[in-house]
Amino acid sequence: MNIYWIFQIILGLLGLSLLVFIHELGHFLAAKYCGVRVLTFSIGFGKKLLKVNRNGTTYCISAIPFGGYVAMAGENPEQVREDKPDDFHVQPIWKRALIAFAGPAFNVIFAYFLLTGIYMLGNPEPISDKLVVGVVESNSAAEEAGIASGDTIFSIDGKKTDGWDKLREEMGISIGRELTLEIGTKGGRKTVTVVPHELGDLGVGTAGIHPRHRVFAAAQPLEDSPAGKAGIKQNDTIINVNGYTIGYYQDMINIISASEGQAVEVTFLRASEGKIDTMNANITPFWSEENERYLIGIQMGLAKFDEMQIVHQPLGTALAMAAQKSYSMGTSIFRYIHRIIIGEVKLRAMSGPVGIVQVIGLVWLENLQKAVLLLALISINLGVMNLLPLAITDGGVLLFLLIEKLRGKPISQKNQVRIQQVAAAFFITLFVYITFVDISRGSMLMK
Repeated sequence: MNIYWIFQIILGLLGLSLLVFIHELGHFLAAKYCGVRVLTFSIGFGKKLLKVNRNGTTYCISAIPFGGYVAMAGENPEQVREDKPDDFHVQPIWKRALIAFAGPAFNVIFAYFLLTGIYMLGNPEPISDKLVVGVVESNSAAEEAGIASGDTIFSIDGKKTDGWDKLREEMGISIGRELTLEIGTKGGRKTVTVVPHELGDLGVGTAGIHPRHRVFAAAQPLEDSPAGKAGIKQNDTIINVNGYTIGYYQDMINIISASEGQAVEVTFLRASEGKIDTMNANITPFWSEENERYLIGIQMGLAKFDEMQIVHQPLGTALAMAAQKSYSMGTSIFRYIHRIIIGEVKLRAMSGPVGIVQVIGLVWLENLQKAVLLLALISINLGVMNLLPLAITDGGVLLFLLIEKLRGKPISQKNQVRIQQVAAAFFITLFVYITFVDISRGSMLMK
C-alpha cells in the first residue's frame, strides 16, 4: 500500500463524512426545532473515539467511519420508552415526519447549492456536440461496428451527443443492448449499431471508444535522424501522416511501420510567440534492428485534446441549471436499478461505502471541481435512497407514519422490530457483497 493510496482513502473518508454530517445535521436541527431530546449525534458507528457532552447531547466521532446517526429519546422501538414529553415517539405525526424527512432534504439542498456554485464559478462544458474518435480498442464493440479513429459521432439513439462523459455513461448502462450511432466518416455519414461489452469484471459496459489525443515530440529529435533533418522540434504536435489523422501514438507506429521505408508526408504544428504554425515535411523512415520496425526518430508523448471550455453562468441561470442537474442526478439511481433488473448493468457494478471512499479520494486528488461534482451526485443519491420506503431508511420511518395515520394507531413495537430485523438482515447481506466487490476493485487499483 503506497502513500498515494493512503492519502486517497483519507480524502475519501473526509468527503463521505462531510455528506454524513450534512444528513445527520438535518435530522438534528429538525429534532431540536420540534423539541425532541437528542441523546447522541455521531459521525461513524461503533466505539466513540472523540466525544463531548453539551446540554444532554453527546457529540462524537466513532471508530467505523461509514455513516453516522442521531439517536433521539424514545426513537428505538427495541428500547424501553419512558413516555416523556420530549421523546420522539410521543410527538405528533407531522413532527416525526419532519425529522425523518430533514436528513435526506439537507443532502439534496446541499448538493443543489454545490451545483449552483460550480455553474457560477465556471463549469467545463463540451466545445462541440460532435465527438471526434481518437482511439478504437482492438476487438471492441466499436471496432465490430466499423467505427475508426478520426470518425465523428453525431448522435446516440437519435439524441445529440453531450460530451464524452455522457457517451461513457450511456455505454456503461447498456451491456448487450443495441445502440444506434450516427457517425461521420471519410466516406460520409452513416448509421451503425454498437452493442457494448462488459468492461472487465466491473459490471458496466464499454464500446472501446476514446477521445482524440495529441501526439507530440516529447524530446528533441537527434540531428541526424529523419525527423531531426526534417526540422521537427521538441513539443511539435503531429497532426497527420500521409493524410491520416493521428489520434494516438499507435496510429503513428502503424503508418510508419507500413511505409516499408518509403517517404511519408508529415503535417505538424508548432507554437511560437503566441501563434501556431502548420508545417509539412517529407520524411523517409529507417529500419531499426533493435525495434524491428521502421522509425523516423521521434520520442512520442501523448496528451488529451482539450475539448472542453469553461463557462461562467449568472446566478439566475446557475440556479435553473442546478435544478435541472439535481433532477437528472436524483432520478439516475432509478434508471440504473431498471438497467440492473433487465441485465444491462450487472449488480457488481454497484458501490458501497468502500467503493465510494476510493472514488471520492481518487477524483479529489485529480481534479477539485470534479470531486465537488461527485460529492453533489453522491449527496443527492444519498438523499433519494434514504427516502425509499424501506424499513431501515428514513423513507421506512415515513411509511410507518403513513400507516399510523391511516390506521389511527402505530404499528406495534414488536412488529416494527421484526420488520426492521428482516430488512437489516437483507441489507447487511447486500452490504457484505458490495463491500467484497469494492475491496476487489481496490486491490486492482493498488497494483
